[in-house]
Amino acid sequence: MAGHYTYDQVADRIVAELGVPRPALSTLRAAAATAGRGMNQRVRVTAGMPRPQQGRVDRQVVFDATAIDTWLANHPARAVRRARAALAAAAPEDRQSAVDQARASELSWAEVADTIATVEGISRTRQWAQQRYGTSRAQQQPAGAAVTEPAAS
Repeated sequence: MAGHYTYDQVADRIVAELGVPRPALSTLRAAAATAGRGMNQRVRVTAGMPRPQQGRVDRQVVFDATAIDTWLANHPARAVRRARAALAAAAPEDRQSAVDQARASELSWAEVADTIATVEGISRTRQWAQQRYGTSRAQQQPAGAAVTEPAAS
């Protein structure tokens, strides 16, 4: 079965590549059943998992090995880990761009706050993180910016 993975082999690849506990086969089957439906699968181990191939090989459902390996190489959990590491390593003056990247990698405000709190050694809440670094901050006008009124017609 060169070029194919069974559910057991996919579970083994997930453990090897992502370093997470082995997912139950029922978890993989459920993910395969919902693949491509646009359901919210933020950082689940099965997020973005490719569908099995049509047909069976030796009476087993199989996945394309290249598709599985590509998926694991670009898994959302890897992006989240990179974003957390970048956020933790960012100097306070560079933190806004690190937070923006973390949010683009789908870190929640709670995860952003937890990462910053770990670095700073003090407690931070998701509300604090969103107020400090969130969209409301980006929409504020700089101090002294003139507000122009629309011309009267």
